[in-house]
Parts: sequence; C-alpha cells; structure tokens
Amino acid sequence: MAETNRNTVQKEVVERIVMSACDHPTAETVYLRAKAELPAISLGTVYRILKNLASDGKIVEISVQNAPSAFDKTTCMHAHLVCEKCGNVVDVFLDEDRFRKAVSDDCGHSIGNAQILFKGVCKHCKE
Repeated sequence: MAETNRNTVQKEVVERIVMSACDHPTAETVYLRAKAELPAISLGTVYRILKNLASDGKIVEISVQNAPSAFDKTTCMHAHLVCEKCGNVVDVFLDEDRFRKAVSDDCGHSIGNAQILFKGVCKHCKE
C-alpha cells in the first residue's frame, strides 16, 4: 500500500510540475524540480511518469534532434520552435483548420495528429 501511495504522490508532483511550467521542461528539469519536494524520487521514476502521461495524452513529448526530449502541457495542435542560440523550445500556434485543409487539398492526405518542429532563433535571442 505504501508503494502505491508513494507512486501516486510522485505522479501528482510530476504532473503538477509539468502542468504549471511556463517552459517546456526536459525530464531532468522536471526531476530537479520534483526532487525539491520529494528528495527520494529517482530520475527513472520521473521518466516513467512522463512517458505514461504522454501516452495517456495528458502532455506532449517533443522529440528534439541531438537534445533531450521536452514535455509540453499544451495538447492542442501546435508547432514548436527550437532556438538555435539558447536551445529553448517555444510554442508556435498555427491555424489548425487552414493547415489541415492545405494538406488535404494539396496532397489528398488526412491529418490525425501532427508534430511540427521549426529551428530558428526565438524572439528573445533576436533582440
């Protein structure tokens, strides 16, 4: 019973950290934030919880080439920009209906879910 309660508490803490994040934290970032509350939590547990949350559709895992995955609380369709200067991942909101229509009209495909990743320079680094 204690193991189940501990896992429940760990999951609640990890989920809360991601859901309250103003950034797109990596598993290691979530781990460091969770460790402040739960000193005994392991990085492996954080990874497992994040993968389960993503699998359940509660968060989105953003796969970044040559970098650790980032996690996003925003699950509606949107793109991301990875800044080539600071490495931050930022949201880019596209008109979903126009995007789906363009892909359907131009290619004849039907989109279920999409992950679009742009590389460039974020507005903070441009300033």
